[in-house]
Amino acid sequence: QWRKSFLVIEDLVEETGAACNDTTCEDAVEEERATEMPPLNNERAERIEKVRKAQIELVNEKSKLEDLESAVSKLEQVTKETEETCQNEEMGSEYLEAVRTLVKSMKNCPG
Repeated sequence: QWRKSFLVIEDLVEETGAACNDTTCEDAVEEERATEMPPLNNERAERIEKVRKAQIELVNEKSKLEDLESAVSKLEQVTKETEETCQNEEMGSEYLEAVRTLVKSMKNCPG
């Protein structure tokens, strides 16, 4: 009986040792990884390139936006100055009209 138990244990040790040294599963996983990864790596590289290009475009668009904001600011300032000038000219025109009326009325005065 002891001998029989010993042989069973010895067989189990051999099977376990063989299973421990068996790389079939690892080899299958490595093969699958080697097959699946290159397309994923390519896709990742393409997406990284798209993001990089988008970042460059964003910087360019931000620069354009800043230029436009500056132009709008200048236009608003010129518009404000023009409105003030025109308002002053209107007041000047009213003043000149009043002077003209006085001059015409003085024309009827003797002397």
